Amino acid sequence: MKRVTIEDVAKKVGVTKGLVSRALTGKYNVSDNMRDEITRTAVAMGYDFSRLRTKRKKRSKCALVMTSEMLLKEDYWRPIIRAITNTLDEEHINLEYFIYNGGKFGEEEISKLKGMDASGYIFMNDNPERLVHACESSNRPVVVIDPRYILSGRHLQIKYSNYSSFYDLTKMLVSYGHKHFCFYGPFGESASFTEREQGFEACIAEHREEGVSADNVIFKNTDGLYADSEHFERLLREKGDITAIVCANDLIAVNAFRSIKKLGKSVPEDYSVVGFDNIYESGEANFDLTTVNVPRVELGEEAAKYLAMHITNKRVKYSQIVIDCEIVLRGSVRRLTEE
Repeated sequence: MKRVTIEDVAKKVGVTKGLVSRALTGKYNVSDNMRDEITRTAVAMGYDFSRLRTKRKKRSKCALVMTSEMLLKEDYWRPIIRAITNTLDEEHINLEYFIYNGGKFGEEEISKLKGMDASGYIFMNDNPERLVHACESSNRPVVVIDPRYILSGRHLQIKYSNYSSFYDLTKMLVSYGHKHFCFYGPFGESASFTEREQGFEACIAEHREEGVSADNVIFKNTDGLYADSEHFERLLREKGDITAIVCANDLIAVNAFRSIKKLGKSVPEDYSVVGFDNIYESGEANFDLTTVNVPRVELGEEAAKYLAMHITNKRVKYSQIVIDCEIVLRGSVRRLTEE
């Protein structure tokens, strides 16, 4: 009688071999219904479960560290997490979550995290420096993805090309004939926003002799609304020569659209507007926003590959990776001069 293999079970159910293997070994990323169907099919086909157990190998584990507050931004982070999970799975490494309340961070969280049986750590965006340093002291690889603030220490930082992307975005508008700009963004919100503002200012300074100038609307984002509509609308009323608005992210750009409409003006006829992130709303017909696409999948893959390499080689190196972003040109900008 022919021996039943995992491949046979996978073909019968219509799924991948990896999914069958995870289901039969009680691993992650398998729904209860699918696990039940795979198990029942394997039993019905006469699969030898003892063979599966003898071949099982202990897999390394990595901890994904993030605050519970970040779960509110699940849509933004989901592609990154999915890419991390899939890439680590290919390297036979499991990903486990370490979620904590950022408002109640203390020594207990440090102790719990250090006590995890993890071969490496991935920190997402906003985490206390003490927590990152505690994991570094274990001499296991640590990756910090899109850090909210610049952190010192022995770890790999992966971030986006904030500075150069905003420089290029502004330069594109200058090439379209725009000379009077407004930068619209938060004060001290994160290192990423600071780098974007710096890229904008560098481009303005480089073209100042050509008559290019800029005003800023900088606000404290204490309410999390990403807008200061009062000051922004006042500036547009007072400065009749502004034709281009460079927003620190897409949420700010969406709010800029609404303010412009409130003033009885339109985009792009009266103002060209650009943003950053390429979130879902930016591509909607109501906004059709020119923005910068953040390659979230590539970022997650880079983080996972780094961890897998150093877990396998037992050597930890420290560096910084900057992921290039691309401008997504849509209908929110217009040329003031002919090509």
